[in-house]
Amino acid sequence: MVATIELARTESQNREVPDWLREDYFLSIEELAKMGMNDILAAEESETKRAILSVIAIARGLRTNGKFLVAHAEDELLEIERRWV
Repeated sequence: MVATIELARTESQNREVPDWLREDYFLSIEELAKMGMNDILAAEESETKRAILSVIAIARGLRTNGKFLVAHAEDELLEIERRWV
């Protein structure tokens, strides 16, 4: 959900994060990414792994990668990969 909210924040006419919240907002995403780095190894479900990886990607500035992980199920990603190979 974190990745979905952050990605939607920059779409269409959505407002910027208010100045008074900006630092805490982005620090929270960084903290969740750090937590995800620990949790990813124990995650079992593909959806959970993709959600964690999407937050990590977004936190490190890889928004497009995060968007693909959020927007596509595993079978869709495999189909995209198949078309590129």
